[in-house]
Amino acid sequence: MTEARWYDRDEALPGEGGASVFSARDGRISATLLHMDNKGTTRSKNTGGGSMKFAFVGTGMIGSGLAVNAALRGQDVVLYDVAEPETVKGTVGKVLDILVEAGAVDRERADETLSKMSFTKDLAEAVTGADFVQECVPEKLELKHSTYRQIQEICGDSTVIASSTSGMFPSALAEGALYPERIIVGHPYNPSYLLPLIEICGPHAPQETIDRALEAYRAMGKEPVVCRKEVTGFIVNSLSWGVMDGAIDKVLDGVCDVEDVDKAIMYGPGLRMAVTGQLLTMSMGVQGGFREMAEKYGKTAARRPDQIEHYGQIADGVDEEIADRSGAQGRTVEEITKFRDKAFVGLLKLQGKL
Repeated sequence: MTEARWYDRDEALPGEGGASVFSARDGRISATLLHMDNKGTTRSKNTGGGSMKFAFVGTGMIGSGLAVNAALRGQDVVLYDVAEPETVKGTVGKVLDILVEAGAVDRERADETLSKMSFTKDLAEAVTGADFVQECVPEKLELKHSTYRQIQEICGDSTVIASSTSGMFPSALAEGALYPERIIVGHPYNPSYLLPLIEICGPHAPQETIDRALEAYRAMGKEPVVCRKEVTGFIVNSLSWGVMDGAIDKVLDGVCDVEDVDKAIMYGPGLRMAVTGQLLTMSMGVQGGFREMAEKYGKTAARRPDQIEHYGQIADGVDEEIADRSGAQGRTVEEITKFRDKAFVGLLKLQGKL
């Protein structure tokens, strides 16, 4: 196996003009380009170069999808399952077929990727020397504990193990493990082979473990986020359930029918959130960032009295973090607006609305 490679997120700053950006100091629009820590592209810490070895333990559609992501990025990928290797290879082939049909990759690249992936029924063969293990076995705690025990007996404390679970807390997963500090949650969002989101959760784990998971997922082409506390649904499902609760209430209260609930999301806030998220979207609604939005519209937007205070409590932090983001969407209100509108046009064309 080639030597593991880790990355820093470095990005050259754009030209230092006089463009306006959200100020990290007061949430207002500043006429000075902020000088931020470099973020974005990758630079190898390992002078030896080479790919990382990813082991995927359990290979349904989730595990197979993630494995395809890693393999397409040139990583060393081994898939383990109790099923026959040819069966697992067939599942992975179906994922690649979907990507070819969607135009994400061409047939030649898909076939080449599949040929470079390894399949085995031998757990030791799969995880020996692995830099990162993604566990995707069925949602049975005893099975997961047994799997971790076997992996850690082989790998020791050198390998991070991330579970794809959507409902088990990392503290429960790590209970009784040989090296509990190396076991975290790495929850993908379906379909895992297309959606880039990964939720990392491991409040018990040292920062080194979290950092290694972040770098591993970025090497797979994913967009990881960190859930700092053990909360039901982690980040994404808890947000989704909030929207679901509101949708059900609207139908039961006779406010609108089912179709209009979905259309209201698809052709309005759903489009905006797909491009600029929730907090950036709200920050762009006024000239003074989230702080001004909270001051002007907090009372109207809040559904409970205590939420009015919450808006104010996070306002400065929201503006600061937005100002300190990488420049992928742009660094000024004007740049972000152009990025957003271009993305809207693409999405609306796909929906047949343009």
